[in-house]
Amino acid sequence: MTVGDRSRGPIFIVGVARSGTTLLRYMLCSHPNLFVPPESNFIPRFFRTRPTELLSRESACRIVEQISEYWTFWRDWREERLDPDEFVDGLPTLTPASFVDGLYGRYARQHGAVRWGDKSTIYAGWIDLFVEMFPTCQIIHIVRDPRDVTASSLDAYSGPRFFFMDPYYAARMWRNRIGAGLAAGRRLPPDRYHEIRYEDLTQDPEGRVRELCEFLGEDFHPAMLDPQAEALKHYHRFGIHDRVRGQVTTARAGRWRSDLSPANQRLVQRLTQDLLPEFGYPVEDLGRTGPAERLRAAALGAKFEIVNLARSLLRAIGIFNPARLLMSLPRRRPSVGAPLDAAPSGPSHEAGSDGEPASVDVAAPVAQTERR
Repeated sequence: MTVGDRSRGPIFIVGVARSGTTLLRYMLCSHPNLFVPPESNFIPRFFRTRPTELLSRESACRIVEQISEYWTFWRDWREERLDPDEFVDGLPTLTPASFVDGLYGRYARQHGAVRWGDKSTIYAGWIDLFVEMFPTCQIIHIVRDPRDVTASSLDAYSGPRFFFMDPYYAARMWRNRIGAGLAAGRRLPPDRYHEIRYEDLTQDPEGRVRELCEFLGEDFHPAMLDPQAEALKHYHRFGIHDRVRGQVTTARAGRWRSDLSPANQRLVQRLTQDLLPEFGYPVEDLGRTGPAERLRAAALGAKFEIVNLARSLLRAIGIFNPARLLMSLPRRRPSVGAPLDAAPSGPSHEAGSDGEPASVDVAAPVAQTERR
């Protein structure tokens, strides 16, 4: 296998919200061979039920038209608007893999790359789908301490548009998605699946990125250690991904100790403690959980189940992405000149539509068993 050999297939970055998937995206985009476009989450939507069956020409053209609605996916597109007939007629076959490879490969070539990737914070639950579609794909699973993920999520996703966000929701989504990704990923051989901790990536960027390049079969390029230079070329002008425009830092590691209340620390750790040792995160003595905290946890758990039930019902009637229903609700932009280390409230700009938080998409699956 030669360096940059496309026979290795596409690269899928998976991980939960607020765990460093955007940072990792820009590190890979800084490599001359690689390009990862803004996330869209549409691969499971269109191809989850028949991932290897031939598409009809009509359905392929219709999918192109529907994908055109995911406008943030096209923010780095450098050509004219994609013509459905021209694109579909140029595909070698009408399999889902050929369709996706044709689209993403074309996107990558616009940026001088020969190999494409995709990243999403819902993708940990879809690893088996990607492997079925692309037998030579490689999966990068980035993991962050769930207590820090929760603290960051509570900062990033606030207001009526994110009514579902609370410490229980953040912790359960971490556990569900990380658990699904762990189960699917560790069934793959080591040259197909690679885990990396956010804390290790920020503590030793060069060492971890070199390991990543070895896994991918790509040469290491020093520019990968300067992801903010790549981020500045793109559209993160404000919002929750503003920090990728600054230097890689360890300053946010362990923020949960000061940013989460003692009750929330206990809640998150109790929900995730069975997986913490899998990634080297300590289970700490945080004190006793009292009756009032248990009652609150039960109420938040009931809310979580109701949100998931509503999501499932909406998907059953064809609304794959219920988060879009919240689009008309008000959102808040950060004040001008807000420091990078002060996480501003507001929507993610790495989503399938403006303001939709890809990382907390209530339509997203949390495990392979949720395919519908």
